[in-house]
Amino acid sequence: MRVIWDGFLDIIFGVMQFFYSFVGDWGLSIIIVTILFRLLVWPLMVKQVRSMRGMQKIQPLMKEIQKKYADDRETQSQKMMELYKEHGVNPLAGCLPVLLQMPLFIGFFAVLMMPRIDENGIVQLAVQWYGKSPLLSHLGYVIGEPLESLQVGTASFFGILPDLMTTPSMMWDIGPMAAAPYIALLVLSGVGVLLPMLMNQSGQDNPQAKQQKLIGYSMSVFMIFIGWSFFPGGVLLYMTTSSIFAVGQQRFVQYQMDKEDEKKEAAIEEEKAKKKAEKKKSKSDKGAKK
Repeated sequence: MRVIWDGFLDIIFGVMQFFYSFVGDWGLSIIIVTILFRLLVWPLMVKQVRSMRGMQKIQPLMKEIQKKYADDRETQSQKMMELYKEHGVNPLAGCLPVLLQMPLFIGFFAVLMMPRIDENGIVQLAVQWYGKSPLLSHLGYVIGEPLESLQVGTASFFGILPDLMTTPSMMWDIGPMAAAPYIALLVLSGVGVLLPMLMNQSGQDNPQAKQQKLIGYSMSVFMIFIGWSFFPGGVLLYMTTSSIFAVGQQRFVQYQMDKEDEKKEAAIEEEKAKKKAEKKKSKSDKGAKK
């Protein structure tokens, strides 16, 4: 299992290094890899947004079933599944994009984790089970060997984030000004967790929507809390880029769906007007014959 995991980290670093060889900046390389990944999961994200939209539309029908079969959970579940199938809705569609992002998130975290320097000045892995970090070796860190500071390089983002392997709390120890860009990214990443949930629940005012919003706020605060001490700058850059791009994707897909709904409504109205005109013409023809 460790061999597979180390191979996965090598792949992530290999892709990062490939783009770094062209752009000459590790932070920009992370942004490019993040955007490419978001484009790869675009079809799944479209299904997720469509599923959420479908769930919103059938909310009244779901409430009727829940009320009608409140004392019969088995029948209620059966009717719910029939409702989902009838309207082409998959309540689990929103989970897959999130699950696919988790390995990449953990992989970035492992690759960008700052090593631990023990009391003897020996370089150690910060967390053993994360395995090796190819980036550490690339920058000159040698696990199990004394730290030679003059031989160790850093991965930065155009000087805005001078060290992508450093957390906001570590930068705060240097000074508030040094930590400011990291704190800004930390807050943006937390807001990025919240925004998609708020967008999905927009226009809804029911207990379930309120519960989802509360979960969103809690997750956002939790991410900021743990990110302060545990998320390196590179991970925060990945999270922020991914969130911003995801919000843009979602807005674009929702815009397309709104246009589709408008066309459908226009077609329905046109069909109604056509039938009305035919009915009126039929009555007029009958009156003329009389």
